[in-house]
Amino acid sequence: MSKAAKPKRTASPIPVRVRQAEERDKDRLVEIMDACWEATWMPFMPPAVPARYRNENLGRAFVENAWHTCRVAEAEDGKQGVVGFCFLLGNEMKTLQVLPDLQRRGIGLALLQDAEACIAKAGHDHVHVEADVFNARAAVFYRAMGYEETGRIDNDILGYKVATHVFRKDLGS
Repeated sequence: MSKAAKPKRTASPIPVRVRQAEERDKDRLVEIMDACWEATWMPFMPPAVPARYRNENLGRAFVENAWHTCRVAEAEDGKQGVVGFCFLLGNEMKTLQVLPDLQRRGIGLALLQDAEACIAKAGHDHVHVEADVFNARAAVFYRAMGYEETGRIDNDILGYKVATHVFRKDLGS
């Protein structure tokens, strides 16, 4: 198997500290979720999907249900606060979100490495993650980090079918 080239950073890295999300982080997680939806998903969705996302405040609903299982990346400069997060469920990384204007600066890598460590510590020997096919940057990132595509599935995103890569990485002991 050939290794893909690592994604190139576009600016200097942002040092972060990854920690368990706290209730005080919820508003910031909603901001990050909404910004990522605007930049990544909404351009590829029919108009009814973004309208439903906004009208039903689905970013807030997601965070209210999942914040306690999220890991957050907090900028060490003390100025930017939380700049990304990932949601873990068993051996799955259900989502990894980094503010769009701060992507490709090492934040996603820090979150990914932390998620893998948490999943291994919980006794799992591999990680699963999905990336929608239109999110090519995510697919390149996961491949570069040693994830192998094991298949594709159709996901339902608010009533809209989206082809999705399924990735797996063995965590080796």
